[in-house]
Amino acid sequence: MLRVLVAGATGYLGRHVVVELARRGHFVRALVRDRARAPSQATEVVVGRVTEPATLAGAADGIDVVFSSVGITRQRDGLTFRDVDYQGNVNLLDVALAARVPRFVYVSILHADQLRALAIVRAHEEFVERLRAAPLASVVLRPTGYFSDMDEFLKMARAGRAYLFGDGSARMNPIDGADLAVTAADAIERGSGDVPVGGPEILTIRQIAETAFAAAGKPPRISSLPVGLMRGATAMLRLFSRHTAELLAFQTAVLTRDMVAPATGAITLAAHFRRQLADPI
Repeated sequence: MLRVLVAGATGYLGRHVVVELARRGHFVRALVRDRARAPSQATEVVVGRVTEPATLAGAADGIDVVFSSVGITRQRDGLTFRDVDYQGNVNLLDVALAARVPRFVYVSILHADQLRALAIVRAHEEFVERLRAAPLASVVLRPTGYFSDMDEFLKMARAGRAYLFGDGSARMNPIDGADLAVTAADAIERGSGDVPVGGPEILTIRQIAETAFAAAGKPPRISSLPVGLMRGATAMLRLFSRHTAELLAFQTAVLTRDMVAPATGAITLAAHFRRQLADPI
């Protein structure tokens, strides 16, 4: 039995990782901002904020592995990607090193070397560099994209029209959180190096949109937005909200290039969409 600290335990992936580790019989300490939102499967819950190092004192004591999927997708408290995705994880790493934790597993992004000009990717990869230089074993998971990210297509389909960046010919094999959690748990137990990982089926972005319309029971109505237009919109948006603009730039980049990694898991995107419609989270 391993003793694992899961940071980001209330997020999409973190919750699934807590469940998978508990299923395997491991001790799971969930690090959360709000105790009321902690997964019930956690063995123990600690409350802390990765951006406030004093609140992390003792969080990694007695721990064998730290797992972090910490990162922000929506701006809160004026925090930036560097504040959370980089410095927040550095704070976790410092706590792990102080507690002599032997292994740290971190979730970054596939094809980060091609996307490093983007602020969110740069924050992730600067932490990866810090992690690689630290005196402990480390694993970096590199998923293609989460099914939860694809829910935007389902929202558009239900509204009657989906919009694509470009012609939608880029390919991706996104992955369900439960399937990715299996790979994460394997990495926690025995992984090493970089682990690129994707879901069981490769789809074009247009096929993802068509899958969403099929799940919603509506005829596909899909419009393409020129990539140049999106880049111009991103530049203008920076004048009002740099964080939102950086997220749009990231979405444009990953939805207009192939994001394909070794396939794993069994849950299809169509099944995920059906589940969301039956029991939306």
